[in-house]
Amino acid sequence: MKKYLNIFIAIFMVSAVMPWLGCKKYLDVNQNLNDPTVVPEATLLTTAEVNIASQFAIGSTLGDGLGVYTHQLMQYGGYNRYGMDGGSSDGPWGGLYGSIANLDVIISQATEAGRTTYAGVAKILKAYTFSMMVDVWGDIPFSEFDNFKTGITQPAFDKSADIYPQLFTLLDEGISDINAPDDNVKPSSDDIVYGGNVTKWKKAANTIKLKLYTQMRLVANVKSEVTALLADPSSLINSQDESFLFAFGPYSSTDDRYPGYGEYAAAQRGGELPSPWMYEIMKGLNPKLYYGVEDPRMPYYIYNQKGPGDGTENCTDYRDGGFVSLIFGSNGPCVGGANSNSYSLLGIYPVGGRYDDGAAESINATATTGEYASINAGTGAAPQRALTYADRLYLEAELIHEGLAPGNERDAFSKALDASFAQVDYVITNYVKPSQPVPTLVSQQATSVYKTSVLNAFDNGTPARKLEYIMTQKWLSRIGNSVDNYTDYRRTGYPLLFAPAPQGTVTSVNVPDGSVVNVSNGTPYPLSLPWSTQEIELNSNAPAQKVPSTFKVFWLP
Repeated sequence: MKKYLNIFIAIFMVSAVMPWLGCKKYLDVNQNLNDPTVVPEATLLTTAEVNIASQFAIGSTLGDGLGVYTHQLMQYGGYNRYGMDGGSSDGPWGGLYGSIANLDVIISQATEAGRTTYAGVAKILKAYTFSMMVDVWGDIPFSEFDNFKTGITQPAFDKSADIYPQLFTLLDEGISDINAPDDNVKPSSDDIVYGGNVTKWKKAANTIKLKLYTQMRLVANVKSEVTALLADPSSLINSQDESFLFAFGPYSSTDDRYPGYGEYAAAQRGGELPSPWMYEIMKGLNPKLYYGVEDPRMPYYIYNQKGPGDGTENCTDYRDGGFVSLIFGSNGPCVGGANSNSYSLLGIYPVGGRYDDGAAESINATATTGEYASINAGTGAAPQRALTYADRLYLEAELIHEGLAPGNERDAFSKALDASFAQVDYVITNYVKPSQPVPTLVSQQATSVYKTSVLNAFDNGTPARKLEYIMTQKWLSRIGNSVDNYTDYRRTGYPLLFAPAPQGTVTSVNVPDGSVVNVSNGTPYPLSLPWSTQEIELNSNAPAQKVPSTFKVFWLP
């Protein structure tokens, strides 16, 4: 099966239906996208999948911004100090609604033509995308979106609590469509998620339901629903190769690489740096969590361009040996220092970059070809991990912990840890396919030692601490899915984040190299993101802009 699609060609072919987002007057939810021409479902599906994945991946507004908000990523300026505004929402808002409009075309055309498998896949993708949008923004246009033919050009915003139940219906319709007889025209290589494997699509739909029910548990009794889903594990994502992943390809003339890999080729790096907060937790430096225990995933997650004794271009805001980054909210004198060839980069996992084998070489592109001199910098062929087998197991552990599902929470947590480690190997072997030698993570003694330490802490923890350990490991495993990490933090309060804004500000940070850096942040932690400024300006039925620190998604009590 061909996994890697030519993104440029797909986007070009669908341009008659979907004006591309780089235009000045970008796609908004008030344009009629469906009348100009007829585009094959295969082209529409590829384009929708690529764009949905690109809007959530590291390297996007949501992936980077919410990665900073959940303290896995750091960057200079931009989203530092929780600074995303309505203008920040314009791009992802338009991009995601554009993808949903393409999915609606698939549903309409495929249903009319009897291609029910295409219609079913499109409905599952539509439900997933809308669920993520609700989780980010809360109330959004839903029931009146894409109803131009009925005369609705200014769609009202639906309440988030009213949207979620309709997503379960949409998922059930998707499964039903896939099960229905069709004309045997089915997705194949145009489907970058499952290559047209309908069994896996149904498993994904059921696992999305499990995720949504779990996110609702604070405001609704979901015990019967989640118990029924978990009673039949074979109906859920139940192995690594069933994970809900959007594939990106390796370097080519049209550059199909994972969006976050762009930092490797950037002339000025500093947009997607590994956060010192995540680094210290993984390194065993955080006194409140896993102190003295080093995570064996570090060389897979983080590539250090410098060794401990190597010099840098400029003074550093945060340095520990070869690890060089920036501190959230920093007012230090070195926060603006250009250290593109010194900053630590995200590694082979999650962006398809370089495994840190200790070479400590800067990754530089040649001026003439753009290719990398001195070392292999990875392939960039990493998938966007929307909902993995490990995620499913962490959901199960959380539900058991909360008394909403039968089973042993420690056993579920232990299986989730195993799946998290195996997931790294699976992605590297099946997607990244590096030329660089990369050791297998699951077979290392350090992995066994780390897991034992994590489980010992779990065994000795209070009920609250046990939930913290589950959510922290889920956060670590799910690097690259910033939206779901943002959702989990808001609804559980875990993992513990650096200087959570609702509790005030931090005045200084002691850096491992011995320096002290002043830090400030006066912005309350946002409970949802601001709505798109352009949507509010163009849509007369849009509400006034929200106050992000007080506007809750319905699943927050």
